[in-house]
Amino acid sequence: MDTGTTRGPSCLRGLRRRCFSVGPLVAAAALMLGGCGVLAENPAITMPSSFDGGTVGPAPMTISPPAEASPVSTLMPVYWLGLNDSTVSLYREFLSSDNTGDPIGEAVHAMSAGKPMDQDYFTPWHSAKSVTASISSKNVITVDISSDAFKGSLDSGMAHRAVQQLVYTATAAAANAGLTTVGQESSVVILVDGKEGYRAFGHVPLEKPLHRDPELVAPIWVIDPQESQVRGTDILVSGTAVVQSEGLMWRAEPIVDGRPSSNAAASGSLDLHKAPGDTAEFSFAATLVPGEYSLRVYYRGHEATGDSKRITVIESARSLDQ
Repeated sequence: MDTGTTRGPSCLRGLRRRCFSVGPLVAAAALMLGGCGVLAENPAITMPSSFDGGTVGPAPMTISPPAEASPVSTLMPVYWLGLNDSTVSLYREFLSSDNTGDPIGEAVHAMSAGKPMDQDYFTPWHSAKSVTASISSKNVITVDISSDAFKGSLDSGMAHRAVQQLVYTATAAAANAGLTTVGQESSVVILVDGKEGYRAFGHVPLEKPLHRDPELVAPIWVIDPQESQVRGTDILVSGTAVVQSEGLMWRAEPIVDGRPSSNAAASGSLDLHKAPGDTAEFSFAATLVPGEYSLRVYYRGHEATGDSKRITVIESARSLDQ
């Protein structure tokens, strides 16, 4: 999900933003934008009651995500939610940035108003009429978001994940823009319509600075390529995974009638040279004939805990974006 040039969601392209100063370190943008929220069709999103609190499955789920900085200055990190076996975890994509002068506010607004490139991800937020952001010299990020972003009915588990989605997006955007001090943990203060103490989605009190909950990061990320990218026939896939005893597998599945085929065009196992519970980087190469594929990485015997990306393979050896 990290590298390569991408296009952001269509609802973000061509928008006009007004920027104004809210602090000495960061210019904040008021994003007066209308709805691209995804909850209109599905106003109630819940977690099973046994998963409201957090850790599920064999993975320790205490990993830190890969580096938040994009190698391309026109990209911004945005976090989404995605089903991971029987729980919901956090995943990240890099989307196109309009460089409004407020990288944090722009990323948080994209999180509320945009749509993930990967169809396996989703957001429980509605499009925020206004988002502004500032940051202190002590890495305290303040995000002021309008209350219209909190529409929809969530249970406590999903509400916690939605708030963490904002916390991860804001801190990632700050790091990506070089606004935070390396080695110092960032925190996020969330104001709603300029006020403290709002109860997010009816469950999460926004009364104090919030930190990242490391248990919510997905145990497997396919970082590169991103969803819908176009690649040549020789493909290098990379990502990160929590080391587990089951071992890590990969498959390149041709898309047939809109769905991944059960007959893989290529497959293999991956060696992660770290102790169980640690996060390790992985990479593998595959040579594929032109066509559309699902690149899937998963724990042996547990495909539902994996991550996948659909890509298009063309004859050209040059990597392009769709």
